[in-house]
Amino acid sequence: MTSPVAMPLWLLLPTLLFAMLGLWLVVIVPLLSNTMYRRRQRSLRKLDEQLEFGVSDYALAKRSDWLDRLLVDPQVVQAIESIAAESGEPVEDVSARARRDAEEIVPFFNVLLYFRLGYWIARWMLRMMYWIQAEFSDREALAGIEKDCCVVLVSNHRSNIDPFLLIYLASKRSAISYSAGEWARGWPIRYLLHAIGFYIVRRDGGGDNLHRTLLERYVYLAASNCVPQGLFLEGALSRDGEMQPLKLGLLNYLLKAHGQGNCKDIVFVPVGLSYDRIPEDKTLIEHAEEGFREKNRFYAMFSLLRFLVLIMPRMIGLTKPYGKVVANFGTPLSLSDWQQRTNQSLAISDPSLRRARVAKLGEDIAMQIQSLIPVLPVALLARGLLIAGEAGIPELQLKRDALSHAEKLRDSKVLVALEQNQEERSFSQALYPLMRRNLVALGGDGRLRANARGMALLQYYRNGIPLALRS
Repeated sequence: MTSPVAMPLWLLLPTLLFAMLGLWLVVIVPLLSNTMYRRRQRSLRKLDEQLEFGVSDYALAKRSDWLDRLLVDPQVVQAIESIAAESGEPVEDVSARARRDAEEIVPFFNVLLYFRLGYWIARWMLRMMYWIQAEFSDREALAGIEKDCCVVLVSNHRSNIDPFLLIYLASKRSAISYSAGEWARGWPIRYLLHAIGFYIVRRDGGGDNLHRTLLERYVYLAASNCVPQGLFLEGALSRDGEMQPLKLGLLNYLLKAHGQGNCKDIVFVPVGLSYDRIPEDKTLIEHAEEGFREKNRFYAMFSLLRFLVLIMPRMIGLTKPYGKVVANFGTPLSLSDWQQRTNQSLAISDPSLRRARVAKLGEDIAMQIQSLIPVLPVALLARGLLIAGEAGIPELQLKRDALSHAEKLRDSKVLVALEQNQEERSFSQALYPLMRRNLVALGGDGRLRANARGMALLQYYRNGIPLALRS
């Protein structure tokens, strides 16, 4: 029993290797898996207690379950069969294409990444970039939204930061699922966005009926299971500072889930957003005419890397934040109440009449959002500089005029993000970046004037003031 055993080296090494592999597979891996599982369950229990809406079944379900549910949906199956019959393709090939498209659309929500790591990264980045302010016009109504309703955050679209800001502000209540454009199809952007609940939308529905059907049915399934949604009715970033024409495709898909599955009602929460400075403002103005439709995913990747490089000094505290960002949450709008109040039911078979009613709902929500958009100091200063024109205006007079116009806006029930007794400081903080960016210059006569290159940007920020109240 105690006699030494001689073993050749060529046999000893494989034996040790297999022993270590067995130890890893039989002992270490199950132990790690069990530990991670217990940690995940403990974190989920804590999150379920902390979140006002709890952790939804959507957040706990496997992505494969959502893919299977989507691909066996009767309308998706019918679309696959119709395309196969019309094109002559084998049903198996069309089904394989449908699965690839579905994998592109459907996210694989990671609860711990979203509420733990993602939350703290977003909190750190947003707070280094902006001073964040949230306003609520009706907290009681927001708190009274029932859990068997699909909550939809709808806001104006000013920056690519918008969804991350709203996700961060809503993270104490629930997870929000947003859509991302075709720019997000490339790796690693798609992976990261899928992990925090984004689903990918191609331009014009991807150009074929199959992709449009998959997108429509995914949005329907998510909404009918009360997955909170985020929606930009404009469908694109504002390139002039004003709300853009509405695109109601996703809204139409959402509305079909009303009263279906677990969704008792759909409740829209309107939000008005304003920024002292939007990081991509120059790019938006330069592409005001042609937009970004011809840009590919490599352009999106380059733009993202460029953006990260530009904001890095702010991330490590070398420069001050861009300024203030304000999110103004309005009174929730129940779809059931809207249908009853306007006597316009959406449960109708006439397509043209339904489109008209969806458009009316979209316009009503957009008007509510428009009334909620806060006016920030930079918009008031931009207005004064544009009115002064080439004659210029002394700094003190500019601030006085801005304060006077702020009072006029408040009398018209517009939210103006100016702290009481801090107006001078707020205007100085807003004016400094304009001068540093060489949009505004101080002349030898002591007057401030907008430079030629700064006119478009000043108009862009001035347009944050309601049109009827700009004069």
